[in-house]
Amino acid sequence: MMSTPGSRIGFFQRIGRGWKMTKLGMAVVRADPELMVYTLLSAVFSMVAAVAVISGSIGLEAVTDSEAATAQEEDLVTAAHLGMAFVGYLVISVITVFWNAAIIASAYERLTAGTNPSFSYGIKQATKCLPQILVWGVISGTVGMLLKVLEGVARDGDSPNPLRIVAGLATFVIGVAWWMATFFIVPILVLERAGVLDGMKESPKLFKETWGEDVGSHMGTGILQGIVILLFVLIALPLMFLGEAGGVLAVVIVLLGIGLSVLFFTTVESVNRASLFYYAKTGEIPPMAQKVGIEF
Repeated sequence: MMSTPGSRIGFFQRIGRGWKMTKLGMAVVRADPELMVYTLLSAVFSMVAAVAVISGSIGLEAVTDSEAATAQEEDLVTAAHLGMAFVGYLVISVITVFWNAAIIASAYERLTAGTNPSFSYGIKQATKCLPQILVWGVISGTVGMLLKVLEGVARDGDSPNPLRIVAGLATFVIGVAWWMATFFIVPILVLERAGVLDGMKESPKLFKETWGEDVGSHMGTGILQGIVILLFVLIALPLMFLGEAGGVLAVVIVLLGIGLSVLFFTTVESVNRASLFYYAKTGEIPPMAQKVGIEF
């Protein structure tokens, strides 16, 4: 059913369409569970990068004699720590963007052509736009790092209260604005092979046309993930009263439930972005929606 994204429709109708996009995203992940392997690989490679940074920091501390070090040497060590943390954050950002691009490329193929792409398909498509991914990973990682710094100031009990309030507000406002402005960057890079600057120009326009659907899908995914985690907690809760073995089993169930739900719904979130991109560009829900009984 054709519907211009920017046409006048009600707020709740937009939210409802976003919810339908979430249902479609879950259907895609259930049909192609290997998409979750992309998300898992993203997490594994990110953890490897994080461990490398932590190991480097520990090694730097081990070879530094803090008692004999001068103030200048201590400053250099501090700068080295910050440098490693910054580089590590950028590497993790690039890793996340790459695997997110792989998910979006594979999901878009399923959503539009109805075919079941191979596992290597998404990797190949992401590799084709690797230069753009590297550039965007560095940009988004830098902004993310700055937001983390502001968040740290807002939570620092030693900082003056006015500064903490300003930092907290800045973190929220800048974070939301950045999320909206860059919502469609990765689909644009991997599906249109556009440059980063072109993507940064087009993404806000597409978001403006589909803001209600974008917010609705994001909210829907978050709410469902919360419900699933709560169900695992409720299942595990009675086991806490069955002694030590029951307590251990309860913890395992909760951790497993959280891990699986985060893995599933993080993947759904990426698939939603592919669906929303198709809708933003064409004004139609992706063709696969009809096969699973979803219509606007």
